[in-house]
Amino acid sequence: MKTRTHFVLNFFLFFVLTVTVTSAQIPIFNTQHYTEQEQQDLADGKVVIRNIDKAKNISLNPIHPIAERAIETMTKLKPAYLAEIIQIRPLEGNENLINTLSQMLIDIEGYIGIPYYSARGEKWYDLYEDASILSTVTTGNKTEMNVILVMEPFGNIDTDISMETGINTLYYETVNKNKLRYYDKFTCVQPYNMKSIITVFPSSDNQSLILYALGGVDAPSVFFLRNRIETSFMNRINTFCSYFFDKL
Repeated sequence: MKTRTHFVLNFFLFFVLTVTVTSAQIPIFNTQHYTEQEQQDLADGKVVIRNIDKAKNISLNPIHPIAERAIETMTKLKPAYLAEIIQIRPLEGNENLINTLSQMLIDIEGYIGIPYYSARGEKWYDLYEDASILSTVTTGNKTEMNVILVMEPFGNIDTDISMETGINTLYYETVNKNKLRYYDKFTCVQPYNMKSIITVFPSSDNQSLILYALGGVDAPSVFFLRNRIETSFMNRINTFCSYFFDKL
C-alpha cells in the first residue's frame, strides 16, 4: 500500500510539473503569419492591428483564462470579418492600467467624439454621434450595461456591454441587440452578430501585460458588398479598440 501511494504521488507530481513546463513553453502569440514589421512593432510595444477575416486566423494562444474566453466567444460568432488589436506593455509602470482602462470603458458619454478617419470620404468624423445609457448594474467586479450608440451609416445600435476586472485582468465585451441597416437601405447585420472584445491579462512570468482586442462581424460576404462592408465595419472596430490602447 505504501509503495502504491508513493507511485500515485510521484505520478501526480510528474503530471503537474509536465503541464507547468509545457504551458510555460506556449508562446503568447502564433506569429508565423506576422510580417517582419508587425513582429518588430510588437517587440517595441506598439499597437499592432491585423485584419484576419476568420476566427481560425486568431494569433492569440489560450495561455490564460481571459485569452481562452475571448477566443471561444469569437469562434462561436463565426465572423465573416474579423480584426485583432495587440499591444504588450511592461507591468512595471502600468500598475494602474486596469483601473484606468475600466473607467474609460464605462464612460459611455466619453465615446462621443472618438475621432474616425474615413478612407472612403477622405476626412475625419466622430465615430459615435451620440451615446446614452439605458441601464447599469454593478455587482462586485462585474458591470453590465445597456446603451444606445449612434453610428453612421448604421444609425442607432442597441448595445449590451459587460465588463469584469480582476488583479491585472480585464474582460470587456459589446454586442448589438438590434438589426443594423446600411444607410437604412438594407440589413447588413442581424441581432447579436457584431461583437467587440477588449482584454488585459498578465504574461506567464508576470512581467508584462497583454492588451488584446477582437472585433468581429457575422455579415453577408458577397462579392459586390464585401469591400464596402469590410471597410465600414473593420475600420470602425479598429478605431474603437486602438483608441483606448492609445489613450492609456
